[in-house]
Amino acid sequence: MANKLMPEDFLRCVSAHTQQPCELAGHIINETAITIPADDLHNIVAALMNDLNLTHLSAITAQQREDCPDEIQVMYHFWQGGGYTLIVWLPAAEPVLTSLMDLIIGADFYEREVAEMYGITIANREETPPLLLPDDWNEGPPMRRKEESV
Repeated sequence: MANKLMPEDFLRCVSAHTQQPCELAGHIINETAITIPADDLHNIVAALMNDLNLTHLSAITAQQREDCPDEIQVMYHFWQGGGYTLIVWLPAAEPVLTSLMDLIIGADFYEREVAEMYGITIANREETPPLLLPDDWNEGPPMRRKEESV
């Protein structure tokens, strides 16, 4: 069993790879969560795996919050004796993320789920058939906010 990762080590490792100070996301309780640039996600996850042995990706979740309708928030949840979350924000108009499957094969299901439910393009991976929606679904990503009709 892996030793519990200390939050300060998590912050230090991410900060070293973004070359910017990291601050905890105060609205998330009972775990260590920080926001990072989406373009840095792959390199940061590789560093966390190599430097801190943080390898258990327990989920990838997404939301399009009412207070930020033009963005999609994607959270990468890791576990090592405690919760560690990387938060990225994507423009809702063209949400794109780089796949983590070359680092964590178990990212497959989670990436497919957020791609299908939120219309996020996952770069550097093969296209896959629908995971949760019917093959003939043509109503767009079901979890995306719809424009209010006037």
